[in-house]
Amino acid sequence: MAKFYYKNKAKQIVPSDNEDENVTAEKILAQIKIEHSSTLPREFLERWKEVKLYSPKRNVSKANQILIRTEDGAYSLRNKLNHLTGKKWTIFTCSWFIFNALHSDLAEEKRICEDSVNHPATYSPTMIQGFVEFFTKEGGHVLDPFAGIGSSLVSCQRSGRIGYGVELKPEYYRTIIKRVPEFSDNIVNGDSSKIAEFFEPNKFDFSISSPPYWDVLNRSTKDFKNNRDKRGLDSTYSNSEIDVGNISDYHLFLDELSNIYLQIYDLLKTDAYLVVIVKNIKKDGTFYPLAWDLAKRLTEKYVLKDERIWIQDKVSLAPYGYPYSWTANILHHYCLIFRKEL
Repeated sequence: MAKFYYKNKAKQIVPSDNEDENVTAEKILAQIKIEHSSTLPREFLERWKEVKLYSPKRNVSKANQILIRTEDGAYSLRNKLNHLTGKKWTIFTCSWFIFNALHSDLAEEKRICEDSVNHPATYSPTMIQGFVEFFTKEGGHVLDPFAGIGSSLVSCQRSGRIGYGVELKPEYYRTIIKRVPEFSDNIVNGDSSKIAEFFEPNKFDFSISSPPYWDVLNRSTKDFKNNRDKRGLDSTYSNSEIDVGNISDYHLFLDELSNIYLQIYDLLKTDAYLVVIVKNIKKDGTFYPLAWDLAKRLTEKYVLKDERIWIQDKVSLAPYGYPYSWTANILHHYCLIFRKEL
């Protein structure tokens, strides 16, 4: 089996038929395994006999990429952020993506803990897993300050990362423990406004969360509330006075939410990323740019790097504003991407 691959004139990744190149590649691969064993992706280590050295310009002595399947692309030994190949990296950098809840995720929740449906605003571990795998390497420490029923921690479980979280409501906290018992010592049943007291500084490689969208659940449509009340399910996050999702004043809510994320800054390692999933909202006919206001607040410490737009295209549309004025059906969320840079 050829051990050295390169890109031919047709831009195809092909094996070398040069014996000297393959012999040299085999020696280099042996050295790579010794020098980089602690940082290589698990799949490459487990399938090392299938690994090939890769140089797009066919320079075997300077090759610094490895691959298993040509269709997956090559992994660069200089990649300090994650364990993705170049192809998978590029796919994730698209500035928008469509994602709707997966039946497989919902079935998994129900199988592990019947009460997972009690939370009124869950999201999919599969969607979060894409972010976790892009912004960390395997074994990385990931923090969710609004852990809910543990979707972010499940994504860590699936991808070989170590999950941490804070959840205010005891019932949801217990659900997390059912879903990811291996992280039970890493989950705090407490108030995220005190998050700096729960974890040591410079501990985390990444933080991702979807905080309350202000007090939107407290003023949900009658159908949503009535349907959930009939089934004995929560229609709000909690009745706690310290729950940021119960703050009715927009500016006070923004202050409290910003404070939580500004505390997380000191908990992150230098150059680590923070992703906040949030959207702009409307209340009593007034538009509140929550995503933009929060982004501006957090740049007091973080560098705002970019955004990804999450689109839910299976949400039913309503004739808002008809027939008098423009009012949008908001089907997208902002995944705001920040970085701790010194």
